[in-house]
Amino acid sequence: MNKKAYVKEITGGKAVLAIKRECMCAKNETCGAKCFAAQNEIIEVAADNFIGAKAGDFVEVEGKTSAILAYSALVFVLPVFAGLLFYFTAQALINNIIAPYIISLVGFAASIGFLYFFLNNKIKNKNNFKITKIL
Repeated sequence: MNKKAYVKEITGGKAVLAIKRECMCAKNETCGAKCFAAQNEIIEVAADNFIGAKAGDFVEVEGKTSAILAYSALVFVLPVFAGLLFYFTAQALINNIIAPYIISLVGFAASIGFLYFFLNNKIKNKNNFKITKIL
């Protein structure tokens, strides 16, 4: 994944970049996914600065596709898996019609909570970007 970014500052061997968020489908407001509303959001990431970009430069940054796909799979698959696991476990252990559904929702919500704290605390500090060229 390659993106154009603005170098806000240099700290150590890393550059703090401002990247404009875009819809992955590259459509406009007619898109049914409603991701267009987030397009004007600016996100900040840290990237390796091996080519010597300076603050104020526009650069091309490359993200590790494998890391992005892994995070996406984790975010989409884990809650569904947890919900199903809790449902079938509750169905096998509890002889009630409603309880497996409630326990399934608890498992789903617990996985969302886990992902929120996991992604904000552990993955946020990982460096999955590098500057490939100065524009």
